[in-house]
Amino acid sequence: MEAALKGYFGYSTFRPYQREIIQKVLDGRDCLVVMATGSGKSICYQIPPLVTKKTAVVVSPLLSLMQDQVMSLKQKGVKSEYLGSTQTNSSVSNEAEKGTFDVLYMTPEKAISLPSRFWSNLQASGICLLAVDEAHCISEWGHDFRTEYKQLHSLRNLLVGVPFVALTATATERVRQDISTSLVLCSPHVVVGSFDRHNLFYGVKTCNRSMSFISELVKDVSKRSDVGESTIIYCTTIRDTEQVHEALVTSGIKTGIYHGQMGSRAREESHRSFIRDEVLVMVATIAFGMGIDKPDVRCVIHYGCPKSLESYYQESGRCGRDGLPSICWLYYQRSDITKADFYCSEAKNETQRKAIMDSFMAAQKYCLLATCRRRFLLQYFGEEWNIDCGNCDNCTAVKNERDLSKEVFLLLSCIKSCGGRWGLNLPIDVLRGSRAKKIVDNNYDKLQMHGRGKDYSSNWWKALGGLLIAHDYLKETVRDTFRFVSVSPKGVKFLSTADKIDGAPLVFQLTAEMIELEEHGSSHHKEGGLNLVPTLESEKFSEDESKLYQRLLNVRMKIAQDIGTAPYAVCGDQTIRNFAKMRPSTGARLANIDGVNQHFISRFSNIFIQNIAELSKELNLPLDNSPFPPPPPTNPAAENIAGIPKPVQNNLPGILGDAKLTAWELWHKQEYSFLKIAYFRRAVPIKEQTVIAYILDAAREGCEMDWSRFCREVGLTPDIATAIRLAISKVGSREKMKPIKEELPENVTYDMIKTFLTIEGCGLSEQVFGNGTADGVSSRIAESPISSCHASEAGGNGVPAAAEASDANPSAKRGQTVCAEEPATKLQRTYEHGAELTGTATATVDSVLDLVASCNGVSLEDVAKHFKGSKRESVLEILEGLESEFTIYKKNGNYMVL
Repeated sequence: MEAALKGYFGYSTFRPYQREIIQKVLDGRDCLVVMATGSGKSICYQIPPLVTKKTAVVVSPLLSLMQDQVMSLKQKGVKSEYLGSTQTNSSVSNEAEKGTFDVLYMTPEKAISLPSRFWSNLQASGICLLAVDEAHCISEWGHDFRTEYKQLHSLRNLLVGVPFVALTATATERVRQDISTSLVLCSPHVVVGSFDRHNLFYGVKTCNRSMSFISELVKDVSKRSDVGESTIIYCTTIRDTEQVHEALVTSGIKTGIYHGQMGSRAREESHRSFIRDEVLVMVATIAFGMGIDKPDVRCVIHYGCPKSLESYYQESGRCGRDGLPSICWLYYQRSDITKADFYCSEAKNETQRKAIMDSFMAAQKYCLLATCRRRFLLQYFGEEWNIDCGNCDNCTAVKNERDLSKEVFLLLSCIKSCGGRWGLNLPIDVLRGSRAKKIVDNNYDKLQMHGRGKDYSSNWWKALGGLLIAHDYLKETVRDTFRFVSVSPKGVKFLSTADKIDGAPLVFQLTAEMIELEEHGSSHHKEGGLNLVPTLESEKFSEDESKLYQRLLNVRMKIAQDIGTAPYAVCGDQTIRNFAKMRPSTGARLANIDGVNQHFISRFSNIFIQNIAELSKELNLPLDNSPFPPPPPTNPAAENIAGIPKPVQNNLPGILGDAKLTAWELWHKQEYSFLKIAYFRRAVPIKEQTVIAYILDAAREGCEMDWSRFCREVGLTPDIATAIRLAISKVGSREKMKPIKEELPENVTYDMIKTFLTIEGCGLSEQVFGNGTADGVSSRIAESPISSCHASEAGGNGVPAAAEASDANPSAKRGQTVCAEEPATKLQRTYEHGAELTGTATATVDSVLDLVASCNGVSLEDVAKHFKGSKRESVLEILEGLESEFTIYKKNGNYMVL
């Protein structure tokens, strides 16, 4: 598996859950996978065909999405094609039946209309899986129900014994159950990963649809396009789409447009222009939806409240899929919230109507929040998340909290006195002393609250009403086309405990709209609202490195234009960033960078190495830079316990965000306590639990840690660690902390559990839980499955006979034969600090390879020490040669066999 991952996709290690899912598929097990956009779901169905040499069939909802994926896979050397209405090559279907393709995409309409002969012929050739992508489309409880998806279960009878894999980024528990039932999944292996997209900044602002606002929006978007970064603007109507598009084009920004009333050819051309970076901005309706597989979109703007929180998560998820810092802004106005009846008109039955209404109400609450937006999103999808993220507008805004008990009492009392038979407008008019006919006719001008709210504008009261809806003090009900607001049970409880107007305090964080209305009497959009901070700046690129990065992007663009593909299909932005930082001078050093696969090496390595050398010389930048030097250990004993530390990544500020990185630096470098960090430069402190979570996030990204100190400060002792381990064993899962917590004594906190799981996830020794040192820790022996064919007989030239590697099969390596039928085990030695690895042998390709294979994790220093009969330069040359052939790879400073 690892060989296919590196050989085709350029990565040395799998992301969380990927290997586990792939193994289950190879074992013939059905799977249901719910993982965030950008977390690597596609790898789960793209690796099995490369391992088994059988076809993977992938059902996908949109032709444009399939075309993107096929194009990208072909650039990686993976044989792939699609079947659909726009496929002009008549031979594709015949070749597909023969099992010619590694990955075969098709629409659900195509899948259910293909004759049984096609499926029987393909199964005879070999099918390793059938994947249903965007599987939430199966469920009537989902936000994007498709009738054709519901019929895919008919393929089960045609594909007996073939594992089905359902994948989606958005599925609540109810939708997951519906997917499993509809596809007739047999005891599926269910994986529900985190919905958190940590690299995305979420923000919401109110707006009006005036031309002055659109002009400000254009100024904000131009800042992205000026630095060559892509933006998608989703609009709720075709009219808005055309208006925003016209404004952007008039201002000179290269902009595409996409909506349902365009012809298919025009939509396809617009889509193609965007993925190839010929235009940098796409203005679209939700018709664009899932139909984009472009990983380097840096900004997604919603111009209007989306119809559901699921669709918002899905559409904003088009942003930053390569893991780099990106931004998601949602602009709405109060009239957007009256569109529930319009969306409900799409429903075919009461079940769908209720699902649509619930999802729309959740999207409305998201807009009105004054608390952490990420927490709200994750909790909506059932994920336990009890801390503020520090990476949304509400978390990063200057806190402006106030006791609003008087105002809340007035508004709730007025709504209750009006009988809960109106929307927000009429009770607010009563509070502000209106004597409109409707108010006088209903004797509302005689109410005690009449005229008591004149100190605030009507819009301010509406903003407070929205805040109370978001926090469940008010309940909104839709009947036919009318919306009614009433006091919820939570609101009734508040009224009953409040001592008239001078009751207990009720503190809320004021929304940005409320603050703006108080200060200026309006909530007009202000210039610079998108906080468009260039990501290179946040990643500490020097000015010359930024220039090199931009010029390497031009090199990539030229290559893409020459071969007729999208720039990201050549290699990702993160890979170009690493080129600009590390500036490799040889193919071996280039091959060691994540994102560089064998196909890239064979086709493009010489072009990039030449350009890197020339441009670096011109900019006076040294080659072969090491941007991740491991810091000198301040505590050798702790270094022994943890093993070789992960290198700190050069883009940590972008990955973690300033809040998390600052928390780690204050704790690790300044040795501040959690409490002191919570108050550091803050008018209102954050919680200590938030500080702990920030530091653990930094540790997971490779920041150096004194774990003994951290465990001591959290209170995690060896006894508590043992108790947590037993609780996990009893629960049978690490996915959710609440069931684990319920099995433990009250004195065991969530912070202790999080710390334990992080330490365990990093593969660290249990000694970090105690206060002892690691002196005398011996080399440990562990078993792990590998190919039984690893030790192959060598031919006369000293190269193993089974190692005839080729571009067509990058998994066939020197000294390593793919042998999936006969798994075996080998002993792996991890040499701890102080262990000796010496010898006087002379280094040869085979002897170096044997040493790396026997150790499965050995440093250059140890290899050079073992081969004292050879110069260090000779040893390094052999290692680099093996790297360039993808026989070995380098991870955390250690060489390992693929």
